[in-house]
Amino acid sequence: MDGSQASPAKGAASKRTRARPRLPAWAGRAGEAANRLASSKIARTAVTIAVLAIAALLIRHQLASSRFTDVTRAIAATPPWALGLCVLFTAATYACEGVLEWHALRFIGHRLPMGRTLLAASASSALSIAMGFGLASGTAARLRFYAFAKLDAATVAKITALVSGALFLAGLIALGLSGFGGASTIGALLHWPGWGVVLLSVALLAPLPAWFLLLRKWPGHEKTALGPVARAVTLAAALGNWLFQGAAMFVLASHHVADFPGFFAAFALAALFGSAVGVPADLGVLEAAVLGSHALGSAQHGAAALVLYRVIFQLIPLILAAGAMMLRPMVKGARNALG
Repeated sequence: MDGSQASPAKGAASKRTRARPRLPAWAGRAGEAANRLASSKIARTAVTIAVLAIAALLIRHQLASSRFTDVTRAIAATPPWALGLCVLFTAATYACEGVLEWHALRFIGHRLPMGRTLLAASASSALSIAMGFGLASGTAARLRFYAFAKLDAATVAKITALVSGALFLAGLIALGLSGFGGASTIGALLHWPGWGVVLLSVALLAPLPAWFLLLRKWPGHEKTALGPVARAVTLAAALGNWLFQGAAMFVLASHHVADFPGFFAAFALAALFGSAVGVPADLGVLEAAVLGSHALGSAQHGAAALVLYRVIFQLIPLILAAGAMMLRPMVKGARNALG
């Protein structure tokens, strides 16, 4: 009797299995080919070289009428208060990313000290920005700086994916918000009507509900689920990361231009594109977008702001992070010798 009852059940299960829709063979092959292409170092390098070459041509065109001395004069004429605000906004950018990363660690069940998390996140971010290909470089950098917490590679990879994904979504949301404040300027740059920019801005806000739905709890870590307030804090930190990062560059030329929403749209588009294709430090992409859109005024003033931004926002944190990475084994060895 058991066999006679089991055979119909097996038959029904097999029918359900056969009834499942399957992708066409060509679609499966196309997906595998796209995955191989995306994971290929040669393909990523080729894309980076192509992007840099196109950006170099655009930058050359924009700076054709400017002399090197014009740029150096513009750098020298930058007010000290602008440099000070750039440093402050740079620190705020890295602090926001540290707050986001601390909540991401809580989200997957790891409670670490806030201070050490801020330092580890900031140093990892500085190195990752310089190396490009955020997921791979971010994981490698975090493995070094989170050694104190003894996090394994799988956990660090989760953190990197969470933070990178959250920042990318926040970039889209910030870009959408900038469209409401600078619809006319952005429309003029894109040759779009103002209502078209507003509609695009509304579409870019689509990830906003997903933020509160997806960041509720991590499977297997229900006890560390993020409440509504914590999710709002992570959103504010991620948006703050973008806004402070844009402000760090804008303030260097704010004595010549006053349209932050229009500038931020060009800045965010370039940063999102550079992040998507893995260009190290958005090199060339950011310059081409900012100079091409004249978002920071004349070519020499825009170039001056870009040079100072690269030094203050990227080069100095990179040197500090690299120094911390090299000093850490020495400090650990000295402690072991004394202990």
